[in-house]
Amino acid sequence: MFNLERKRALLTGAASGIGRAIALQLSRRNTHLCLVDIQEERLEQTAAECREQGVYVHTIVADLFYEDTISQIVDETREMMGGLDILINNAGLVYYWATDQMTDLQRERLLTVNFLAPIRLCDACFPLLLANEQSRILNISSVFGLFPSNRNTIYHATKYGLVGYSLALRAEYARYGLGVGVMCPGFVRTDLFDNMLVPEGRSKKKPPHWMTTSAEVVARKSIRAIENNRRLVTVTALAKLGHWLERLCPWLLDGVYQLERKKLHQYALQAQNRMPEHLVSEQERCTDSE
Repeated sequence: MFNLERKRALLTGAASGIGRAIALQLSRRNTHLCLVDIQEERLEQTAAECREQGVYVHTIVADLFYEDTISQIVDETREMMGGLDILINNAGLVYYWATDQMTDLQRERLLTVNFLAPIRLCDACFPLLLANEQSRILNISSVFGLFPSNRNTIYHATKYGLVGYSLALRAEYARYGLGVGVMCPGFVRTDLFDNMLVPEGRSKKKPPHWMTTSAEVVARKSIRAIENNRRLVTVTALAKLGHWLERLCPWLLDGVYQLERKKLHQYALQAQNRMPEHLVSEQERCTDSE
């Protein structure tokens, strides 16, 4: 078992939700922390609670959307922590609505924060992690990285990608003592839904309470995944059910989505989608010639 006491951990998205819960539980295991988030005030609140456990905590306010922040984070981690034993990529965003209604900025932000930033951070942290006899990477993905749903296409792309990246990384670096795991929780009661990206004028929707779990439950399972070098962990009954349905009978999920009430697509009402007159004329000419 990987001993967390006096280890050094870098954690993104630490100001609230799953990240905050993981930070608090790591501090209770005497793990020194470097916490990263874009929300300065809430990040400092999390750090203050962690320091009450007698561990060293360094905070970095940074937006992972910008590539140059990665080098800043790693440089500060090296300087303030003297090295790194654990990397936890937790920061993320969600978009909910029709994919064709996403703006370019929403798409780029989702792809970058959810997928490219974890990859860049892993790449930048490899020298620190591989300097140890044993080290750990834990990537927080989602059940949406295991089976599809509608109106979350780009979010799915990032989470599927993070699952595949994590498992391949695990296979590649196991021989060097680097354990890599990926968490795939179902719906969790966090601020993620309050901060979700939606088209202008659309309302934000939250899943019903009975379908959700707490951030503390996910954090406990994340800690155990790090300690026991778990490969892939699903959290909530819904996540486990969806995972197995996708693996054993994907046709059933297809059927569920096809049964949904079909709505007239908004673009079908727009004049530019009608057949242009020159094409109609050409079609008529060809018919007459026959």
